[in-house]
Formats: sequence, C-alpha cells, structure tokens
Amino acid sequence: MNAQHAAIAKRSLDVDREPNLELVERRTTVEGDVLVVTFRAASARLLRLASNSFLSSVDLVLRTMAEFAPDPDEVLPTDEELEAIASRAREEGGGRKGIELKGGAGAGGGEEVK
Repeated sequence: MNAQHAAIAKRSLDVDREPNLELVERRTTVEGDVLVVTFRAASARLLRLASNSFLSSVDLVLRTMAEFAPDPDEVLPTDEELEAIASRAREEGGGRKGIELKGGAGAGGGEEVK
C-alpha cells in the first residue's frame, strides 16, 4: 500500500458513518502510507461491534483495491511498446485470427458457422 492507496481507502471508508454517532466516534486519518483509525465508544461492547463492522468494510475495500486500483509505482508499457509487442507476435505467427470455435470454425475468419 502507498500513500495514494491509503487516501483512497480513507475516502471509501469515510462514506459510511457510525450508526450510533452519540455513542461511538470514529476518526480516520492518513499518515504517509498508513491509514490510522481511532475509535471512542461508550462501552466495550459498542467498541467491539463498531470495530468488527469497520474491519469488514476495510476487508472489502482492500480486496476491491487489490483487484482494480492500479499501483502508481508500476511502470506500464506505452501504446508504442504494446504495438511493438503485438507486431512481433504477429510476425512470429503467434497472432490468431478471430476466435476458434468447437469443430475448427472461427468467428471473424470469414467461415460460416452452422
């Protein structure tokens, strides 16, 4: 996780307010690449319920970010580099034409599929 991911997580988690605002207080901040969460509750039971609910939301946010949030430190290939890779693959015969269906007929290959 980096600072950008921590900020995204904070914004995502801050949308859901505590249902018992008068009994439970939750404060989230970002310190560098760390999401810091502070709870204050009227009782240990309310603290447990609030923290369990929050951790369930954190789990969902982290799994979603792992799937969809790009790592800003990862260097992605440029369009030119991707085209060069595709061109080399076509030259080497690695590029397929269309989609091959069961029985050898191919979609996009000009063959009629019966």
